[in-house]
Amino acid sequence: MRGITRPCRSQLSPELRARWRAHLCGSCLALRDTAGQAARALTGYDLLLVPALVEAQAGRLPTVHAGACPLRGMRSAEVVDPASPAARAGAAITLAAGAAGLADKLADGEVPVVLRRPSRAAAARLTASATEAAASTGVDVAVMTGARAASAAVASAFAQTAAVAGTPANAPALGRLGDAFGRLVHLLDAVDDREADRRAGRHNPLDATATSDEGAADHARRLRAAVAGSLDELDLVDGDLVRALLGPTLDAAVGRRWPALRAPRQQACVHGPASGERRPAAGAVVVGLAALTRLAMWGGRGGRGWGRRGPYGGGYDPYGPPPGYGYGYRRGFRGPSCCEMLACDCCATEACNGCCGGDGDCCVCCV
Repeated sequence: MRGITRPCRSQLSPELRARWRAHLCGSCLALRDTAGQAARALTGYDLLLVPALVEAQAGRLPTVHAGACPLRGMRSAEVVDPASPAARAGAAITLAAGAAGLADKLADGEVPVVLRRPSRAAAARLTASATEAAASTGVDVAVMTGARAASAAVASAFAQTAAVAGTPANAPALGRLGDAFGRLVHLLDAVDDREADRRAGRHNPLDATATSDEGAADHARRLRAAVAGSLDELDLVDGDLVRALLGPTLDAAVGRRWPALRAPRQQACVHGPASGERRPAAGAVVVGLAALTRLAMWGGRGGRGWGRRGPYGGGYDPYGPPPGYGYGYRRGFRGPSCCEMLACDCCATEACNGCCGGDGDCCVCCV
């Protein structure tokens, strides 16, 4: 999972969190149905803004019942219908973005020689799948793949949600919203990669333009204001989820890079470890993968036999986490932030209570 709009309990109400997860899971299933199981790896937090924006303009999207999934703690759920135009539009744009990203890596020589031919073939397949998925939605993925800048591609993707939703008057403001959001994502990526790029001798846009950390923070503040201004211009039927994702959740993403820019609510949320004490994101991913592997092997607390006992023999409850556990974490274990988990779902499985100190009030991703 990739992206900066990674909400947790402190940023979404229970209803909005359920709707956000319905979009996340629906997007994942739409990718599967469009381009096969492997395409589900492209599921990202930011790209689910596409179907969420369609819903905000057109009203609630249809849902279907999905089976158990390891990323939901082996729970079933109601998810956005992957066959809906909004979900298919999101899948098309995600596939096009994946193809464009792979093409960029090939052009920059970042793909090993032995993998270049299969990578070119994979990019071609993604493009074909994106075009096929877009055909029934009115989305033009060629406009995105032909964009010279990533922010222009995001602007095009956001603007095209107006056509899918049947609200063409929103397109100009959506384009401005997408441009500002795309630039902000690019800026935050550059901030995150700056030290690693310096060590590896790679190009970094901040260093290339001699932009200081203070200058980057000022630029982030202006882009954040541009996102908010464009969002206010939209005529929305049901904009609660989008406003939460592009409001408090986006504020939290900016605040993690520059503590001085945190919103007042974030400043008060100090129950987790200090930012310098947090585990690195790479470590969180490893821990998350290990926990999911244990869950898939029914080994949460005592090997395969624990999972077989079922709700009638004690132990594993398929409808909820075992007492005191969540994704393999013991309560009190200071694991990674829920925003760094693969599906950002530890709040639902109570692991967040452990890593936040047990009061259930906020998440360490706020600090």
